[in-house]
Amino acid sequence: MKKLSSILLLVCGLTVVAALHASPISSCTANFSSCNVYEDNMTLTLPGLAISGDVIIVSGTTVLDVFQINNDFVDTGGGTGLGMTAFLFAADLHDLPSPANYSVNAITIPVGPPVAGGFFETTYNGNGTAYNIFTPVPEPGTFALFGVAAGALLLRRRRASGAGNR
Repeated sequence: MKKLSSILLLVCGLTVVAALHASPISSCTANFSSCNVYEDNMTLTLPGLAISGDVIIVSGTTVLDVFQINNDFVDTGGGTGLGMTAFLFAADLHDLPSPANYSVNAITIPVGPPVAGGFFETTYNGNGTAYNIFTPVPEPGTFALFGVAAGALLLRRRRASGAGNR
């Protein structure tokens, strides 16, 4: 029974940690005046047509994200045209496109300031739309700390159960 309660406690703890680290879903206002874009690994369907291209978000010389409006409505070559969908590629998700594949009209902008919720907010105004691009602020110790605590708990339980069997 103690083993089952330990497993349930561990599963509940992992669920809470995963829920805390889940990103909100990207979306746009109905009138296409603004879009909130998150690293959610989902293609964002735009409520209107947008000029295709890439917005490269950097910290110093390091590329953090590439916000790409696809040329899936009209393709004029070089990654340009008109699009109905967009995607946010992220360095921390290891899915950045190669710089050789950036659109010919790509622009580079610095990452924005940290905001509530553990994100950097970078705003890009394109096509008359304010794209608010949210990049998670790195929290290097969260999962490591949880793993150490879970390991210590399991080790303690094993030692306690082993001592009673002598």
